[in-house]
Amino acid sequence: MRTENGSDGQKRSFIEEARRRQIIAAAVEVISEVGYGNASLARIAERAGISKGVISYHFDGKDDLMTQLVIQLYVSGAEFMTPAIQAADGPRARVLAYLDSNLRFIDANRAYVAALTEVVLNLRGPDGTPKFASAADGEDEIIRPLIDMLRDGQRVGDFGEFDPVVMAKVMRDTIDGAAGRAIREAEWDVEQYSADVCRLFDLATRKGRN
Repeated sequence: MRTENGSDGQKRSFIEEARRRQIIAAAVEVISEVGYGNASLARIAERAGISKGVISYHFDGKDDLMTQLVIQLYVSGAEFMTPAIQAADGPRARVLAYLDSNLRFIDANRAYVAALTEVVLNLRGPDGTPKFASAADGEDEIIRPLIDMLRDGQRVGDFGEFDPVVMAKVMRDTIDGAAGRAIREAEWDVEQYSADVCRLFDLATRKGRN
């Protein structure tokens, strides 16, 4: 018997979420193989081992699926990074954990990052303009926690004097640049890059660095 708030409803929600992630993962694989333009719902359904009707049940067409692919990457990134950041002791350790966990996530999800890049470059809104027209559209939500960590570190004396907004943007540009290089260079050592980046920003944020 169907219940509104019982275990059946919770199980149904869990199954639906798992199915959505399965479809998105299939879309990532198809885009990686044939590109955004050739990533039809039929191909994605075939890769997922389901019918197109199942995709239509969970997503309102290809544009919605591609939009959710972008959103899901950020959700998955947050799920990956949050435990490492929360486990770090103090603002300096949290900032370094933010950098390292973000770069490790990129390294572990290169195909996903590449697919997201194709979606961002190609997905159009109803008026024909790019759906993700401006990188600044969602930047504040992404960068705000990092700015807050830097300000908190300055407040408690962990960091020296610098503009936390500028520093956060430089850090984000460094991470975003790593994403592009990870797509282009299959053998690129992101782990070593992360170690060097963390060392550089550790020095850059210290007191008396000048």
